[in-house]
Amino acid sequence: MYRFSLYRSLIGISLMLATHTASAALQPMAEAALASEIDMHCHFSTDASSDCTTTYRYIILKPIGREMLSRIDFSHVETDKFEVVNAEYVQPGGQPIPLHETQIDTRTAPNPDQGFSRDKQTSLAFPALRVGTQVRYTVRERIAAQPLINQLHYTLRFAPSAVRRDHFNARFTAGQPLLWRGELLDDFTVIRSVDGKVLDVEQNTPVYRNFINESPNAYIRHIPRIEIGSSLQVQSYFGPLAQRYKHILSAQLPPESALAVAAVKGLPPAQQVAALMQHINTQYRYLGDWRASERGYVPFSLQEIEQRGYGDCKDLATLLTAMLRASGLSAEIAWVSRGDVAESLLIPGPLAPNHAIVRAQVGEQTWWLDPTNPVFAPGQTLSDIHDRWVMVSDAQGQVREDYIELPPAQLSIQLDKHARLDKHGHAATQATVTLLRGPLMQLGMADHYQGVSASDQDICDNFGVQISDCHVRRADLAFVIPERYDVQVSMTNERALEALTDGYVYTDAYLSEKWDDLLNYRRNGQRADLYLGDPSIVEYTITLTGGQMLKPIQRCEMRSAWFDLELDSESISDGIRYHYRLAQKVSWLGHDELVSSELEAMVNDAKRCSQQVAQVVQL
Repeated sequence: MYRFSLYRSLIGISLMLATHTASAALQPMAEAALASEIDMHCHFSTDASSDCTTTYRYIILKPIGREMLSRIDFSHVETDKFEVVNAEYVQPGGQPIPLHETQIDTRTAPNPDQGFSRDKQTSLAFPALRVGTQVRYTVRERIAAQPLINQLHYTLRFAPSAVRRDHFNARFTAGQPLLWRGELLDDFTVIRSVDGKVLDVEQNTPVYRNFINESPNAYIRHIPRIEIGSSLQVQSYFGPLAQRYKHILSAQLPPESALAVAAVKGLPPAQQVAALMQHINTQYRYLGDWRASERGYVPFSLQEIEQRGYGDCKDLATLLTAMLRASGLSAEIAWVSRGDVAESLLIPGPLAPNHAIVRAQVGEQTWWLDPTNPVFAPGQTLSDIHDRWVMVSDAQGQVREDYIELPPAQLSIQLDKHARLDKHGHAATQATVTLLRGPLMQLGMADHYQGVSASDQDICDNFGVQISDCHVRRADLAFVIPERYDVQVSMTNERALEALTDGYVYTDAYLSEKWDDLLNYRRNGQRADLYLGDPSIVEYTITLTGGQMLKPIQRCEMRSAWFDLELDSESISDGIRYHYRLAQKVSWLGHDELVSSELEAMVNDAKRCSQQVAQVVQL
């Protein structure tokens, strides 16, 4: 969407303050790769610019620490200034050696994947690093104010990392009173001066928090963080920007956009929105252009966006808002933090959001529209902006806080599978998979980014570990996703049964894997929260024929705050048919829930119920 110059890592690279990590179970302090000491002083000017001087000191504790310090990068936009005040290193038992000027390199930074910039990048390369080497350097940064940002906003985040933090001290000064908000700051002392113009943040004791052996969907959602600002009011931060958006949106629509609006005149509101989203997707591509200016939140004019044929999220959201309003629909610019994890809003300043979308009123419904996505399902929103705060700018230039609700559990996948067993324990399988809502949008995204054949292979892989002759038949997915979508699959499952001495056994591993993962969380001492995705309901009907099933599947059910499960079956002339329904009612399982006795009891009940499908089969 935009780039911010005030958000800075405390190392200047991604050594210590990273985004949310997906690795967790606490690592022993003895395995820390580096030890760090950091002192910083930042002064904020009344125009919201800042001057920061930071001294970093590291000791390499493990061989991997050499790689972490191999090259230290600092990037800054062209309107900022950056200076290496000094840099030196000390070998074990040796004297300080200044870093030679040839090992300090400043150049134009690479362009982002989807955009143009003229950022600068300064890199430090320390020679002859080994365990015990000390690395020290001091840098000075002058960070220019962003357009129309008149209030200061600064954030410090202490994410888990392989760096032992032995010392951290920061002083913030300003010509005006500083306000601050934080969370999980037990390791720190925060002192604000009587006049509010000086704020000291000091770490109390050495800290090492790094996490290992977590699942791929695990996140540390809450970390120590502190935010500093000059206001706590969203209008103070975003009011001037909202007025600029109001001015841009008051302009006449450019020719192609006006023709698109005329083409949808008279259609029902939902069809108008879909057609205009299709127009944006067809005529424009996502590409940020930060050359020669640091625009921050300020979009190009409507004419400029149409002439370029591309824009970043704020540009495309602005053009879509103008087109929706020209069609007679209520539409507003909105700023949100996009991603699986959304932190709580401490200070409603410019560092809180990272993405621009559109809030539209379509009949009695509120739709949150993201014109940067490659798919669109009317009335549906991708999970990366669900269940979080959002800042909305109305047509008068007033900004308010709103909330994007988490949708309730709704049917998302239906599976009807028929498997006919042969004398070798193989199964000729025919299946119809009906996708709705989130899973259907994810399939559309996968088709766009990796191609239909790759998605089809993924579909086949979901049916077993030894699948052959898999054929997928489905209609092409367009930009506008239908409400329901059927996928026809045929294959041979060569391991439908596992051989025993006097027969075969049938199990459905998928039904129990989810519960095994939750039980292993406790056994492995994991610490992170688990992301499950949007609440959803899946329904499976499985028909097995061609063999003699030696035990009936007993009806069972499980109810909890997190999941509801139902399993039932019926006998048929040459086999058995069972029905499985699982409702996932939450998006997250927090650590405290995961280690609770209540969830353990639920998991055990669910696993016992799921294991009812196991069969001894005679062919």
